Amino acid sequence: MQSVDRALRLLEAIGEKPCGLAEVAERVGLPLSTTSRILSTLEAREAIARRSDGVYVVGAMVQKLAGAESATTSSIQAAAHPELVALSDKLEEAAGLSVPIGHQTLTLLQVDAPKPVQAQDWTGHRWAITGGGSGAVMMSTWPASRVDPLLEHLPAAERTELRREIAEARRRGVSWSHGDYVDGLTSVAAPVLMSNGQAVAAVLGYGPSYRFPSKGAVRQVEKLVVLAARGVSKHLES
Repeated sequence: MQSVDRALRLLEAIGEKPCGLAEVAERVGLPLSTTSRILSTLEAREAIARRSDGVYVVGAMVQKLAGAESATTSSIQAAAHPELVALSDKLEEAAGLSVPIGHQTLTLLQVDAPKPVQAQDWTGHRWAITGGGSGAVMMSTWPASRVDPLLEHLPAAERTELRREIAEARRRGVSWSHGDYVDGLTSVAAPVLMSNGQAVAAVLGYGPSYRFPSKGAVRQVEKLVVLAARGVSKHLES
C-alpha cells in the first residue's frame, strides 16, 4: 500500500505541475532513488511521460482515463494536430489544445512557430479552469448545472467577474487572456464543440504580449482560431 500511495502522490504532483526528478522528489518528500524507481514504473505504463528536457508530464494512459466526455483524448489529439499546425503557420505563433479535467484544464498539445523567441512548451501543464480564456470559452457552452459547481469556491466579486467573461465568450465565440496564465503571455481561445453544442476542448493561439496580437490583427486572429476550432469539431464528427 505504501508503494501505491507514493506512486499516486508523484502522479498527482506531476499532474499539478510538470517537473524534473529532483523537484518532484522534493515536493513529495521522497529520496531520489525511490522517486526514480517509481517514475520509471509509471513511465513504462504510460501514466507519465518524460520530455526531451527531462521534465515529467501526464502520460497517455492518464489522459485517456481523464478523457473529455464522449470524445477520447487520442481522437481529439488526432483531429486537432493538423488544425494546430495550420493555425500556428498562419498566426506565426504557438497554437495549442486544452481539455477540461474536473476543476482544471490540461494543455494536451502545442505546436510552435519557428521564431527565435517562442512561447514555453506548456504541454502537460494544468491550470485552474476558472483562471483563463480556455476555461471561460468552454464553460460558455455548458449548462449552469455543470458550471455552477466550478465557480462556487470563488469569492463573490471574482465569481461575478468570471460570469461576465463567460457571457462575453458566449456572445463572441472567443475569450482572450492577457497574462492570466503567465505574465507576458497573451492568448485567445475558441471552443471545440460536439454535436450537442457543448465544448470538449478549446483551441488557442498565443504568444508574447509585446507582439501578439499584432496591431490591427485582433479580428483576423480571432477568425483564424475560431475556424481552427470548427475544423477540429468537424473532424470529431466524421
